[in-house]
Amino acid sequence: MNRRVVILGAGAAGLPAANRLVRHAGSDAAPEVVLVDRADGHLFAPGFTAVMFGDAEAGAFSRPLADLADPRVRLVRGEVTRIDPDASAVTGTFGELPYDELVIALGADVGWPDGPPPAGELAPWTLHGALAGRDVLRRLGPGDRVVAGPMGTAYRCPPAVFDLAVRIRQMTGADVEIVHPWPRPLAPFGEGPAAAFTELLAGAGVRFTGEFAIAGITEDTVTSSSGSQAGFDAAFIVPPHRPPAVVADSPLAGESGWPAVSYPSFTHPAYPHVSVIGDLAAPALRAGLAGTLAVFEAAHVADRILARAGGTDPGPPRMSAICFADPGRTGSFLHCDFAGPAAGTGPAACALMPWLPYFRKAKRLFAEEWFDSMLTGEIA
Repeated sequence: MNRRVVILGAGAAGLPAANRLVRHAGSDAAPEVVLVDRADGHLFAPGFTAVMFGDAEAGAFSRPLADLADPRVRLVRGEVTRIDPDASAVTGTFGELPYDELVIALGADVGWPDGPPPAGELAPWTLHGALAGRDVLRRLGPGDRVVAGPMGTAYRCPPAVFDLAVRIRQMTGADVEIVHPWPRPLAPFGEGPAAAFTELLAGAGVRFTGEFAIAGITEDTVTSSSGSQAGFDAAFIVPPHRPPAVVADSPLAGESGWPAVSYPSFTHPAYPHVSVIGDLAAPALRAGLAGTLAVFEAAHVADRILARAGGTDPGPPRMSAICFADPGRTGSFLHCDFAGPAAGTGPAACALMPWLPYFRKAKRLFAEEWFDSMLTGEIA
């Protein structure tokens, strides 16, 4: 009987892993690949910013899973309710699925666990936030105060908060302030990116208040853990990113709820047949939350699973990630190699590309390539 590989989550990590497994397997070692997701479509989340600024509709960033998954991948729609690595099985609204190999690619849950704050959910890290933010932007003007910032340091695409603030400033003329736990913009990514984004904000007239960890939000004020406050008429706050409850409540979870992950195998230390990739693996590996990084991880784990059945050793994983910056007139992107943090040998190696108009076009093309080539599993 063929070995069964069950993959939980059809996002930036799970879908390319499933496609690569069936396309790179030899006929004698082809596993049964089962891809589980609660939705029947795949969303390109970076497109939410374009939706908020009225540059595109949400439908432009969504495709049916049936069109993106290789026909040899078995698609199962349903909610995962229990992961039991001791029994090598997962349970959900679809029943029970035993596995020989499990790949967990459920990502991070993005949103407010107890409901949005009184100021509402306006930031384009969710589709709801993008649509609500679009409506608020239409009402803002030069006399208004805007606050932007994240609820923590771990969120998808770190540069996005900064160019979001710049675009709001350019579009509305409002007084815009960024509040952030970092002492400088992009401080963990090196002097070059930090200096470039500091200059970007200053040139746009956007104020930056560092070492501001948001502890509370009311209808018109954000308060930091140290008691500092910033008033606003509109707050574009990145929602908390947290591990899915089904993982946090499983034997895979550490004290924080995020799973432990061994590098370079991407397996759980206690369960060698359980792999964790994508945003869910980022905290353990001290890596960024980025879809491009998830795609590279997916390719490595798929190749490693196939190698167990007689395939070629995949070698060291690529830990490359990019996040586009689009402040409105020109564009850039931050490129980081997270191999150092993942291996415990040093910091991330990051570089910011020059600010050039054609990088804005590259960002739009990247959304197309995401569906055409990134999700196929052929990236590496």
